Amino acid sequence: MAEQPEQQRDAPAAGDAAGAAPRAQAGAGAEHEQQPYVLAIRQWLQRNHVRNVALAGRARIGRSTLGHILSGREPSDFILDKLATSTKPPLTRMRRDQRVAAQARPAPQPSDYASDPVAFVRDVLGDAGRPYAKQVELFEAVARHRRVSVVGCNGSGKDWAAARVVLWWLATHRRAKAVVTGPTQRQVEEVLWREMRTAFGAARDRLPGQMYTARYVVDNDRFALGFATNHPYNLQGFHSPNLLVVVTEAHAVGQEHMDALKRLNPKRLLLTGNPLTLSGEFYDSHHRKASLYTRVSISAFDTPNLQLGRDDAVPGMLTPEDVEERRRDWGEDHPLYVAAVLGQFPEALEDSLISRKQLDEAVERWSSTSAETGKPWIMGVDVARFGSDKTVLCLRRGGRVERIHELRGADTMQTAGRVLDYVWRHGVQAVFVDAAGVGGGVVDRLKELQQPVVEVQVGGAASNPSRFINLRAEIFWDLRRRFLTGSIAIPDDAELAGQLLALRYDIASSGRIQLESKADLRAKGQPSPDRADALALAFMAPASMDVWV
Repeated sequence: MAEQPEQQRDAPAAGDAAGAAPRAQAGAGAEHEQQPYVLAIRQWLQRNHVRNVALAGRARIGRSTLGHILSGREPSDFILDKLATSTKPPLTRMRRDQRVAAQARPAPQPSDYASDPVAFVRDVLGDAGRPYAKQVELFEAVARHRRVSVVGCNGSGKDWAAARVVLWWLATHRRAKAVVTGPTQRQVEEVLWREMRTAFGAARDRLPGQMYTARYVVDNDRFALGFATNHPYNLQGFHSPNLLVVVTEAHAVGQEHMDALKRLNPKRLLLTGNPLTLSGEFYDSHHRKASLYTRVSISAFDTPNLQLGRDDAVPGMLTPEDVEERRRDWGEDHPLYVAAVLGQFPEALEDSLISRKQLDEAVERWSSTSAETGKPWIMGVDVARFGSDKTVLCLRRGGRVERIHELRGADTMQTAGRVLDYVWRHGVQAVFVDAAGVGGGVVDRLKELQQPVVEVQVGGAASNPSRFINLRAEIFWDLRRRFLTGSIAIPDDAELAGQLLALRYDIASSGRIQLESKADLRAKGQPSPDRADALALAFMAPASMDVWV
């Protein structure tokens, strides 16, 4: 009879059914660990009910505790141990075996969190801070989706979260690699990687590998490397079945670099940045390419310091005082307030030459109008200067762009031949060619053929030198006027739109207007604005030619 409880510990007596609900409320983990032993104790007590008082006296526990056990309440480990030493040997052995099993049960390993980065951050990196709601949304998006784009206000903890995504990825995936990049080495090393080092240190010995200034190495098949896009590595060696690519300050990373990163076919692509651009991959990920990305937007009002009921401020995040100061400084409708506080893309940046609203209206005019018959045909030609550039021809009739044609790998004779074809077909009255560099050869050939070509030196003096730094600034400023007055209609061309929205102007110390140079654009990893240049050339016809529209 003494062996009966042990043999039947997985088959509770019918009288125990009433205690099932309270045990379920106590938690599945506790029931799983204690159920066999507690059931055995309970069954033994029920079968020897007359001895309850004597048992309580020997174990020095109250009658109420025994009553709790009999009614289904879960006893503490302390009470269980006292009962085990006070009852029959089989129960003592069972309790001993249960404690040994609990001690032998391995603690959760980082690899157990492969589908749950939130739990990984909480359990493994817990000493390095807890995520708030929007960071949890970011973690869950990365766990479930291939491409994630996060746009947010300044000081919203985007890099804090991105750093922990990298640690989670390498700790929970075999043969995993991570590429972390941004526009500058400072952003990668001193911001995002510093967050990684902090979290790695907080994990103590729970994470494998070694952490360096801009590297984290587990072994030859698992590592993360950080670098800036202005000092790129050869990315060809980063192919991996589990490749994570993180782009910090993605709004400042050029499309050329974005395309190179996407060609790696990463299993996860995470973009984080501020809404301080109106073109490029990061902007498109929240607009034209929104269907390809899972998007997260973070406003200052989503962050802990601005949530109601938060007493202690989180260092480094925006405070209510910061927000109020920016509101009074800029105004709630100012592009900088919209971007830096609300975390939204404004219609135009403060130094944008052309706004998104003006561009959309020009596209709408093109869709709702037809060709302007009776108006002269004018052509602008931007000739490629470098191997990655394209030669672009833009034809307009009146204020409506009729065609944009690009040539790749064409020499000067081939370009001149294509221009000549359009001149003959449409009766083009004027061809404006940027004659800088190899464009001079196209001009010479068209002049030789006695075609209506106009040589344009965009880097030369403006016709109004007191207001413009050079001719390029002047012709683009006149193009801006056309967008403002609604006297231009352009097709829905994503590449042209991106180039126009990327144009920035400034007022020099002399008070003259200057445009961001092509060299500066190329230094930021942005391609030559060939389509925008050809458009500006096509609309620069001077009054003396009697072709103004």
